[in-house]
Amino acid sequence: MQEALGLFSDLMDADVEWILATGVEQQVIANTTLTQEGRMPEALYIVLEGLVGVHLNSLGQEPIRCLGPGEILGEMSFVEGVPAAATTRAVENSLLLVLPHATLDAKAKENPAFGSRLFRAFARSLSRRLREANAALGPLTDARNLADAAAKDRWSAIDAEISEFKKILADADQSALRNDGNIPADVQAEIRRRFASFVVSMNERIGDNSPDPPEVRQELGARLRREILPYMMLTKNGERWYSKPRGYAGDFLSIQWMYEGKPDGTGRLGPLLDRCFLDMHAAQAVCNRRGLLVEEIMKTLIERDEPAHVLSMACGPARELFDVFAKLPDPGQLTATCLDIDLQALAFVGDERDRRKLKTRIRMENANLVYLATGRQKLDLPPQDLAYSIGLIDYFNDTFVVKLLDFVYTKLRPGGRVILGNFHPRNPTKAMMDYVLDWKLIHRTEGDMNRLFEASKFGRACNTIRYEAQQVNLFAISARA
Repeated sequence: MQEALGLFSDLMDADVEWILATGVEQQVIANTTLTQEGRMPEALYIVLEGLVGVHLNSLGQEPIRCLGPGEILGEMSFVEGVPAAATTRAVENSLLLVLPHATLDAKAKENPAFGSRLFRAFARSLSRRLREANAALGPLTDARNLADAAAKDRWSAIDAEISEFKKILADADQSALRNDGNIPADVQAEIRRRFASFVVSMNERIGDNSPDPPEVRQELGARLRREILPYMMLTKNGERWYSKPRGYAGDFLSIQWMYEGKPDGTGRLGPLLDRCFLDMHAAQAVCNRRGLLVEEIMKTLIERDEPAHVLSMACGPARELFDVFAKLPDPGQLTATCLDIDLQALAFVGDERDRRKLKTRIRMENANLVYLATGRQKLDLPPQDLAYSIGLIDYFNDTFVVKLLDFVYTKLRPGGRVILGNFHPRNPTKAMMDYVLDWKLIHRTEGDMNRLFEASKFGRACNTIRYEAQQVNLFAISARA
């Protein structure tokens, strides 16, 4: 998602409007080939809905990576004028925004200032990919990044913690072999405690407050991932967050599994390690925010003398709405709209809605929030009493958050409220998310949220900021004047 958002943040509003207006939306069915390895692509593609797999001929039929909404294809060939380095193929029926290279090139030549901004944006995007690839390669950068003694000492300390944890796991596995495949309860409790301590320790050693420069932290993080990865692959939830089958870690099914909290995995250690990942502060915060939203929705209903309208943006599994309906003596008190770009997420919510006989109370909207925020797509709704998102803007840069707030402002009735959730920088699992799970989010402070609201049509700081029990997610709340 951040690919297109990062690109657009380097462009002027008029540039973005031209790209969105000039690009042609194209529906493709599953298995449609978009770019072919070794052949020159004809267009730039932005994934709007669905999923696109990246394939290398030398590595067989399975995709090496999946690209979800907001990801870009074909920009490297456009910049360099070289054939595609990989084959890309629709994993499922998908919607793309297609911008022919010839059209883009003509615009850049006609408007050199636009071309300069566009190529600078592409350069930043490709530079970020290169840095991430270098960090993942690890051994190639060891000598450069870990040359100073202090950095080597820090890796030695990390390596010692990893070795100690591996030993505990090996001992637990031996205990299971002597106990009909079951790890004793006291051993499980100790491993969960040690893993939680390890995650916090890694955040202190290589997190944002580490004294090391970013390139050293990247290298230490890449080493950490190589050590942890074989164990993470035994888990159900951790493996999904890492592999991102829907193109990003926090997809609707990942969130639903966190809510369910049922660990699973491979072998004797997999389920226990999965429990450790589900215990992480970030996963617990995701579960906690569900209850916080139930409180806020119920507050909205209590304050209204008539049925309330509530909009859930990037709704995911929308469990908080079903929790609210379960509390209501009369479901007619609430009309909810679930908006998501992911058709599978909407299908998941729709099935649950129909099972609970709430079809007249919950409306489903397949919409692109980038389009809505920039005015290209319209959404016909009655004035809303509450609009919220609890797992969206962590992926959005500031420019688009302000645009999103402007869009929300127009959808609220006077006095209607907006709630935006965001991960806070004090998140003690941030380093594990960044370097091991490759689950990179934009973390924001209270001051950041106030600044965004002030820059939007709301025109002032948040009315209030709430926190879930872990204090990892904050929720900025403001009312339309």
